[in-house]
Amino acid sequence: MVLYVIKSTTEGSAQTTISVLFAWHLVFAIICQLPVTSILKRCSHTLALTVSAIFWAIGFGLIWVSGTAPSDNLVWAILALGVFAVAIVSYTPSAASLVTELAPENQRGVYFSINALCWAVSSFIGHSLGGWALYQPQIITNSYWLCFILSVAIALAILQYLNRILAE
Repeated sequence: MVLYVIKSTTEGSAQTTISVLFAWHLVFAIICQLPVTSILKRCSHTLALTVSAIFWAIGFGLIWVSGTAPSDNLVWAILALGVFAVAIVSYTPSAASLVTELAPENQRGVYFSINALCWAVSSFIGHSLGGWALYQPQIITNSYWLCFILSVAIALAILQYLNRILAE
């Protein structure tokens, strides 16, 4: 995703920029972890995951902007990775708690395995498609990020459905 916004002319500065961006992302995630978790623990698991999904959509949108903006691409990428840091730290504890709530006690290991498998499969598909999209015409690359924003709508619909089921 970061390669999408790096428009550096020299290989060394591009590698440095990518390293700094990912360091920023990691440090910001660490800083946000306790405050975000503390705020979201007051919410239902589905509401916390809805908040996380919205952050993911905003992050995808910022990555799209970072690749299409006429200037300040790096600033948009920094903002995007900051938003992704919040999305990740808001997702992980809420997802684990929701799996625990949904799973019968004797099948929690299976449920957590399926949860992990979903992440692994989606990472494989997302990274493969992302690599492919980076080497396509600009319209396809730009559309790639917009499609991710739309995919969040599917996640939001599923979360609303789960919220109704859990409320019964």
